[in-house]
Amino acid sequence: MCEAGWAETLEELMEDVRLWLLHTRGQTRIAIVMCFTETRITSGTDLESEVSEDESGTERWQTEERILIESIDESTKLHDLANRLRDLNGQDKLRMPLIGQLESSLSVYRASEDFQDITEIFGTTILPPPPIDSAEPRAFQITMQDIFGEDIPAELKPMDAITFSLPVLEGLVAKSISGTAWLRANGRAEKLMKEAGVWEERETFAQYKRRRKAGD
Repeated sequence: MCEAGWAETLEELMEDVRLWLLHTRGQTRIAIVMCFTETRITSGTDLESEVSEDESGTERWQTEERILIESIDESTKLHDLANRLRDLNGQDKLRMPLIGQLESSLSVYRASEDFQDITEIFGTTILPPPPIDSAEPRAFQITMQDIFGEDIPAELKPMDAITFSLPVLEGLVAKSISGTAWLRANGRAEKLMKEAGVWEERETFAQYKRRRKAGD
């Protein structure tokens, strides 16, 4: 069973863990919790920090973000604008970065023997990643006994274990963060185009399906 909690606090996630481990009659034996915390930050780039005078002597903001915003017109394509925003984000040239400062932790829990409480059997930090020479564990294991309890299949031994690689997990997290940056770049591009008055509402796939069905 996998459950994702969007915009839930750690306390809310822990309530979910207690629900699964203490109130499923032992059917759920292990809970793995990954918690992400994002702190919104403003970069050193200021839309109004770099000014120059044009030929008429009028001051104009010269940051790349401002220039990009002022270039939006009817010919601007959403995909191109989103790509440019993502490029500027990678260069730390957006006043408000697409993704804030991230912290992430991972914990593994199981129920106590009397099912009155939960116990953390492993915990580590995912973000920021530990230094290369850190003594932090780079993997954790869950045994067959942790998973099956007393109902271990005959071909398995209680101490047989599944090993979870933290470097592999960190790679998946990095890929997910990249996807989130792209999604937010698209959202910001759409907002900027609307503010510039050049946005045309696109037909969503669901709307397209309804239109086709109605036509049939």
